[in-house]
Amino acid sequence: MTIKAVLFDFDGVIADTLTYHVQAWKKVFDKYKVKIFPEDVYLLEGRLADDICRLLAEKKGLSLDDPTITNLTKQKRAIYNQITKAKVYPATRNLIKDLERASLKKALVTGSIIRNIEPVVGKDFLLNFDVIITGDQVTHNKPHPEPYLMAAIKLKVEPDECIVVENAPSGIKSAKQAGMFCIAIRTTIKNENYLKEADLIVEDTSRIAIEELICKD
Repeated sequence: MTIKAVLFDFDGVIADTLTYHVQAWKKVFDKYKVKIFPEDVYLLEGRLADDICRLLAEKKGLSLDDPTITNLTKQKRAIYNQITKAKVYPATRNLIKDLERASLKKALVTGSIIRNIEPVVGKDFLLNFDVIITGDQVTHNKPHPEPYLMAAIKLKVEPDECIVVENAPSGIKSAKQAGMFCIAIRTTIKNENYLKEADLIVEDTSRIAIEELICKD
């Protein structure tokens, strides 16, 4: 297998956003007198925001209709954009530079929407990616394979020529169902049992040595 492209999730992989997502979800669910814990959000990361909201509500024993879910998601996005101070991980920034030097294609594949991404990384940073797939561009989001398969098509590479960098079960499942090699990083979820579907688990992107992965048997 010759690797031609590396595909990145965004939240918890490119930038340290998830702390602020957790804070925002906590605020919108405060009115229901339920507690949202970091792991509640971390395990759902990668899905559409509406789906995360619905699954959080169900887990906490709440029965909310679709208009309420949509409204809560809008509130959460507004809160997140007000409070976020997230930055790109320095190790990931360095990894992207290494990929550029190795002439490997790069894609960003996320359940987030672009207006939640740009304030964190800036438009110039997004120019590092040959392809960007956001949650509102696909019919089926993670854990469905469509987001990663769409990225491969747009990059003009085969799925088995791709490495995916993920940090959450939904994204790992999406990558594996797409037929891609998946590296899981432990930036948010420390329990490796949740990451075990990945082909490789490392602490963070500083532990990814691209030169060792360019040509895999």
